[in-house]
Amino acid sequence: MKLKNDDDVRTMFYVFGQHSTRGPIELDASLVRSAEQILKSLHRTMNYEEIRALLEEPEEEEVSLDDP
Repeated sequence: MKLKNDDDVRTMFYVFGQHSTRGPIELDASLVRSAEQILKSLHRTMNYEEIRALLEEPEEEEVSLDDP
């Protein structure tokens, strides 16, 4: 089976988790992206203080492209 994108990987592990009765699987894989690219694509979780700071930031001033 060839996993072409993140959704394919997610689906594979979801299905395996639903039907596995023999424990973990061995996964022989090769990465087609560098570790740096993979790390950049990860979503960093935010803590409560970071989320609250974003919500309390003042709204940005609207900029019109029509102004000289």
